[in-house]
Amino acid sequence: MDFMQKQIRVYSSDINIQTHNSTQNTNSATQPISSASIEEAVRLIKQIAPDTRIETRYIDESDGFTLGAPVYCRYDIPGFNRSTKDGYAVRAEDIREATPQNPVKLLFSGSIHNGHSPSLCLLEGSCMAIATGGALPDFSDAVVMHENASLNDSYVEISCPVFQGDNVIRKDEDAKAGEILFPEGWVLRPQDIGVLAGFGICTVQVRAMPVIGILSTGQELVPADGRPAKGEVRETNSYLISALCRKLGAIPKRYGIAWEGASDLSDMLCTCVSECDAIIISGGSAHDERDLTAEVISHHGSIYLSGLSISPRKKMVIGAIEGKPIIGLPGHPASVYLLLLLVVSNLIQVMKGSVTHGLLKEKAFAGVDLKAHPDREYHIPVRIDKDQAFPLSRKAGLVSLLTHCDGIVHVPQGSRGIKKGEVLEVMDLTRVRSPFHMPPDED
Repeated sequence: MDFMQKQIRVYSSDINIQTHNSTQNTNSATQPISSASIEEAVRLIKQIAPDTRIETRYIDESDGFTLGAPVYCRYDIPGFNRSTKDGYAVRAEDIREATPQNPVKLLFSGSIHNGHSPSLCLLEGSCMAIATGGALPDFSDAVVMHENASLNDSYVEISCPVFQGDNVIRKDEDAKAGEILFPEGWVLRPQDIGVLAGFGICTVQVRAMPVIGILSTGQELVPADGRPAKGEVRETNSYLISALCRKLGAIPKRYGIAWEGASDLSDMLCTCVSECDAIIISGGSAHDERDLTAEVISHHGSIYLSGLSISPRKKMVIGAIEGKPIIGLPGHPASVYLLLLLVVSNLIQVMKGSVTHGLLKEKAFAGVDLKAHPDREYHIPVRIDKDQAFPLSRKAGLVSLLTHCDGIVHVPQGSRGIKKGEVLEVMDLTRVRSPFHMPPDED
């Protein structure tokens, strides 16, 4: 497969990588970072993330998609002054002197029915009955609630004053023509779809969900529905990666297992690059001679990162072919899950054009001492029992660890650990924070 020549320049305060011509083997290029922090890996992965294309979708098919362009209000909403109470539409000036002892009498000029535009203007000294949601007649500017009014023959007695705008939604109070309803990068939610429908907007410009190719490597792997012989294990990571990709708004595409080493992985990777926006490889990034991912990526493209400076030690490869990110993960499912959430999730969000999610955090007490070396940072999987956090076993190969993992405790570099009973923050792996928050009211 012939790959087009492409140069990518990546800058940051801590990372300065220039990839070379993709036809040139990276062994002669700048050496990749061999020991990066999670923060550095996230910064790098955001920088190499390509944008997905923009497409037009109907709103009832857009839940979870990221807006590729802002959505503007086309006209004032609701478009007319409407009542928020059952009562009487009035001119506030007419009843400014009203009191329970000296009510003001207004001429009753009829009723306003919902769904109909009033045919009459409200004359001075008169009022009209109106229901919640009804359109105010011209020249009225407030609504008196039923409990403060009494209809007697052709007059209505008002026992308290109202001010201009009381119990009224202005014609442009919901939204003004030309204002931005949702900015570019907003991730559409079910309630947003309802708002768009209510404002008469039936199609939107959104970022296409990125297609993520998923490969697994390892001669010891058998399909999940197979029966492993002694020394073999079922392939589980592609299912884990697929499920999380869907949750994050990407389209997973599984390509199976590369059993035959570098040549097999190379052929499958070339197919992935031609069909996907990014590729995740699990099982080919290890600390021994089985580390095939970096070798294969460097043959076709560039390697930017080859390791993380966290404990327990994690092998992770970040590279690119034809400008498409290639991520190599270890084989242990718990490590894969951790790196997907802490690092790879940022790739998907940036490709979608949205602000990256943050993991929700909760407070807990350390159930035991959590020891740490000051030269490394730690991400420790924990289970929560009531309000206490307990570290899980770190034995490689324990698939059931995923079920018992409630969250991750981050111990930053420079810390010597956490004492039993200390308050700590647990990153919740079951929920992700909404990427946007509505600004507070300015009133």
